[in-house]
Amino acid sequence: MKTDDPNTRRDGEEPSAPPALVAALKELPARRVFVPSTLDAAVLAAARRHLEPRPARRGWIAQWRSWPAFAGAALLLIALLLWLGRTGGERFAREDLNQDGRVDILDAFQLARELRSAAKPVDVNGDGVVDDRDARWIAAQAVKLEKRGRS
Repeated sequence: MKTDDPNTRRDGEEPSAPPALVAALKELPARRVFVPSTLDAAVLAAARRHLEPRPARRGWIAQWRSWPAFAGAALLLIALLLWLGRTGGERFAREDLNQDGRVDILDAFQLARELRSAAKPVDVNGDGVVDDRDARWIAAQAVKLEKRGRS
């Protein structure tokens, strides 16, 4: 630790300052500064005007500046909805009753169960009647082998 540092306080030593500064600091509490009330009120009013939030002014020019952003957002939303409508997310075949992405025997079982319950089943073979033939048609589709070239 340096002993010659003027900012380091040592035991029994008071900080030193130039005598003119010490005299001016001792005089401060005794001397009062007069501030007229009109000046004080003017400074306070200016500070309030500067620091308080102003209400948003929405003139017709400010409103017209926001229209391109709204129009762009609307066009983007329409394009997104059209794209989603075209891809349709994940579409399932009419015969895929349990919507697992495959037409299999489980779909035939589900249709047979719906025929026996109060649920409203789907006409999958397109004959206009929902009956056991629809369940048999799904079962036949599930086990049907497609021909692919030579075997």
